[in-house]
Amino acid sequence: MFGFRWKGGLLAALLTLAGLGVLAVACNDQTTYIGPRPPQAPPVPKFRTHGDYFQIDRRQGKGWEPFIVKGVNLAVATPGRYPGELAATRADYLRWLDGISAVGANVVRVYTLHYPVFYQAFRDWNLAHPTKPLYLMHGIWLDEREEGDFITDSTVDFEAEIRLDIDALHGNAVIAERFGKASGRYTADASPWLMCWLPGDEMDGHIVANSDEEWAGYNVYNGRFLHMAKGGKPMEGWIAHQMDNVLSYEYDRYGVLRPIGWSSWPALDAIHHPTETPNFAQDVVDCNFAKFDMIPPFDQGLFASYHIYPFNPEFIIYDPVYQTTKTSAGIVSSYLGYMKDLKAHHPGVPVLVAEYGIPSSQGNAHKNPWAYDHGGYNEVEQADIIYDLYQNCREAGMAGTVVFEWIDEWFKRTWVTTPTMLPGDRGALWLDVMSPEENFGVLSYYPLPGWSKILDGKVADWNDKDFWAAKQPAAPVQPVGDGGDAARTLVAVQVASDPAYVYLRLQFATDAVPNLDQMAVLIGLSTVEGALGNRKLGALHTPQDTTLTTQGDLGFESMVLLDGATRELRVDATYSPMAKINGATKLGGIPQLTTDGNFVLEKQLVNNNAQYEQAGILIGGEPWPIPPKQYHAWGTLRTGDWQSDSLAHLQVGEGGQLEIRLPWHALWFTDPSSRSILWDDPATPAWDIKPTQGIRVFVATAVKSPTGYRLVDAAPRNALTAKGIAGAEVPLYSWPTWDSVDHFVERKKLMFYALRTAFAEDP
Repeated sequence: MFGFRWKGGLLAALLTLAGLGVLAVACNDQTTYIGPRPPQAPPVPKFRTHGDYFQIDRRQGKGWEPFIVKGVNLAVATPGRYPGELAATRADYLRWLDGISAVGANVVRVYTLHYPVFYQAFRDWNLAHPTKPLYLMHGIWLDEREEGDFITDSTVDFEAEIRLDIDALHGNAVIAERFGKASGRYTADASPWLMCWLPGDEMDGHIVANSDEEWAGYNVYNGRFLHMAKGGKPMEGWIAHQMDNVLSYEYDRYGVLRPIGWSSWPALDAIHHPTETPNFAQDVVDCNFAKFDMIPPFDQGLFASYHIYPFNPEFIIYDPVYQTTKTSAGIVSSYLGYMKDLKAHHPGVPVLVAEYGIPSSQGNAHKNPWAYDHGGYNEVEQADIIYDLYQNCREAGMAGTVVFEWIDEWFKRTWVTTPTMLPGDRGALWLDVMSPEENFGVLSYYPLPGWSKILDGKVADWNDKDFWAAKQPAAPVQPVGDGGDAARTLVAVQVASDPAYVYLRLQFATDAVPNLDQMAVLIGLSTVEGALGNRKLGALHTPQDTTLTTQGDLGFESMVLLDGATRELRVDATYSPMAKINGATKLGGIPQLTTDGNFVLEKQLVNNNAQYEQAGILIGGEPWPIPPKQYHAWGTLRTGDWQSDSLAHLQVGEGGQLEIRLPWHALWFTDPSSRSILWDDPATPAWDIKPTQGIRVFVATAVKSPTGYRLVDAAPRNALTAKGIAGAEVPLYSWPTWDSVDHFVERKKLMFYALRTAFAEDP
């Protein structure tokens, strides 16, 4: 890092050039032309903490006014990108700032230093909106650690990052290129709109405990602006020191002091939670990063900051006191219970909810029986819940909230999906709707124009360029003769795909809406070429009531079953990896030749409460009744239009249309962009994959018989032989692989409008 130094003589000479309005600065004694003089900022506001809240002095003669933080976490990883690329453009930032302002927010939070374009855009946007500026809550990133301790291993790098970030935000830095972090020439001074500093991140509890043990004598801190009395934890003293470094550097260099907090999460809160164990680094150690004393002239204030979600850590779900907490509307909310407890442990100190949110994902990573799971909600439900969560935060007396997050980020990983998302460096190239972490955004980049199919039961967005798995006359294999045969007769099947789903269009020989209650639909999907897979498509029989099997060149790994209220995507029991994922076996995810027709609805373990079995937890002197394990069904299919249900999988429509979309991950594609499928090797500890050529789709309509399902029609019909289903006659759908995602459009989710309503209710 190099600091800019004014070259007095040259600067004076340049300023005498009437009308040019330019500045020159020197870096390493080399004069550099910067550009037109930036317009002057409006009067710089001042922030402070006061009691349980923030206050602002807008420098308009009104003095201190209450300031409720209504913020948005600004992420920048658009489809195909990773956050370390920080690839957002000026146009992106200006558009996002417009949207964040339109939703009614007053604060933008960034976790780490962005490239110079952000600070220029942020400054320009605020200068263009002087009566309704956005204020900045700026993080200073503490690199994550998997071993060692923070004090030994992070101090030098973190203190250097503090200096870089402060200079950069003041438009006074040149940062050399560095891997995974921002760099460049920072000349735009965004500091007039900086509300506070929020360094740190969600530190691993075990690494914090290591730090305390390694540096046991570091239990007091006497600094320039902050003091920690003897008896604190070493990690608390280190945090006080780093916050003091932030305050001191900005004050010495720029003459400014402003509020500061430390970014943390409930796993490190100052509360002992009886219904949690040290597993998963949760509740290993109790810390308080807002208990320090201020030393004059620093009086702008400290605040506590936590990322608080209603589903994790699990003590938020299971604490008996939290489970009895009700909102003012009389609704049980363990989320509100936790926040009230947290606020009670920080009397007279503002507590900021620096992250909260709910994902619009098909997958679910935690169940909260009292309210608000970690996924499994469509966008309508997401909007309703985000409004409730905001109200919970305000009812708990929080100083403000910062919603997570502005955009969906496709690179994100969730523990329920991460092991089988391979190769790991291609995750940003596709949208995994099974992964909750990818679907928290206010804005979505899905569907993709010209690529996605719109699930609406209409044929308008399908054409002859889409793959035809079957096209045949209206002559069913064996009509039933009950007046419903037209709706059971398959005249066409098409297949398409995009970065989120595989799409199927079934065309029946009817002008009406197909009645799925009058038939069963069985769809076999072969994702592994050759003789592997299940050769029997469930209990499907020929009209002669003999079992219908495939020939040796075809087997199915997955099956869709639509039968009245049963609407499921099932996986061949021997191929399914779910038992291994759930820890019940060491086998799974290996394609095998089977002939039993056993396809299962997969259920993933999401609350593994076995962690409590040896904990011996007592509540009020009595053994705590361990909650039962919780599971989430991956393959339950929902019927509806995507606009009313963003998680819908199938929809019927006039003209005999049935549209189906299936998530890639639920078919055990580990990466559709490279056509990779799960193919585990039990001899290796990690999951394994192989490339596949594509998918073969065989569709059958049937009616119930005493021995299962009796075939009425099939597509392709010419695949039916006296020996069964001939794989060579079932066409292979193979899509082009891709290495970038370039054509996407932002779409507001309903959460945008729910947040706007919630924010408008606060001054």
